[in-house]
Amino acid sequence: MQKNTGFIVNIDICKEYDAHYAADEVHYETFAGLAAFFGRDMQVHWHESFFQVHFLETGKIELQLDDQHYSVQAPLFILTPPSVPHAFFTEPDSDGHVLTVRQELIWPVLERLYPGSSLTLDMPGICLSLADAPQELAALSHYWALIRREFSQKMMGREQTLVLLAQAVFTLLLRNTSLEDKAASGMRSELKLFQRFNQMVDEHFRDHLPVPEYAQALGVTESRLNDLCRRFANRSPKRLIFDRMLREAKRMLLFSAFTVHETAYNLGFKDPAYFARFFNRLAGCSPSAYRAR
Repeated sequence: MQKNTGFIVNIDICKEYDAHYAADEVHYETFAGLAAFFGRDMQVHWHESFFQVHFLETGKIELQLDDQHYSVQAPLFILTPPSVPHAFFTEPDSDGHVLTVRQELIWPVLERLYPGSSLTLDMPGICLSLADAPQELAALSHYWALIRREFSQKMMGREQTLVLLAQAVFTLLLRNTSLEDKAASGMRSELKLFQRFNQMVDEHFRDHLPVPEYAQALGVTESRLNDLCRRFANRSPKRLIFDRMLREAKRMLLFSAFTVHETAYNLGFKDPAYFARFFNRLAGCSPSAYRAR
């Protein structure tokens, strides 16, 4: 389940999305696979103790990376260190790869690439187009195929092979950027306020509070809260609340023994039939059909 640190939602991919690989140090999934679970409008979050690479081969992304905004067409990569919050929106045709790696495996790579630098502990997020790097794209395509093969099969030496492949991918990506010219940036006050809203949603989504109550608790107008949510997540506050409820519903349907009715009551719905309509409207199928996938 998610936990909050400093008002930022922490998402542990290995536990929340793919519990079968909760103990793995390297996790791989297609971008479309994660988008089908979390959605294509991701609210601000971070990944404690994990570096993550999003590598898009098709489509476009609108990205908020710490206090920097990007609008980039594929091919591109995004590298997010454990300490950097990010939010993004992608179109349905956006696809590629997502690699999540425990920080202890990437620190040695940074130390070798940038000896004597503070980047190991204070690395900024990176978003970079690879449209003008065909040789790098060709090399990376081979690595992605190998990583997908190793991750999906239980062969001898799987864990060690995945570590080596992940470190190679990070090395290939990092040498395409000049980290020495990038300074770690701080979060604006607007982003901190948005993070407070997300913490409140995480704590109270089962209470079905109306948006004005959230705004009042934050000491802002409903209009300003709506502007913040649109800016950082491309969603209204109400939709962000609904998205949080939907993610929890999906997790309960996949990873718990609760019936659909019990899931509805656990999420604060008084009428299971209304919950079923809510789920179908947002997920595109009934709760029972989603569980049966």
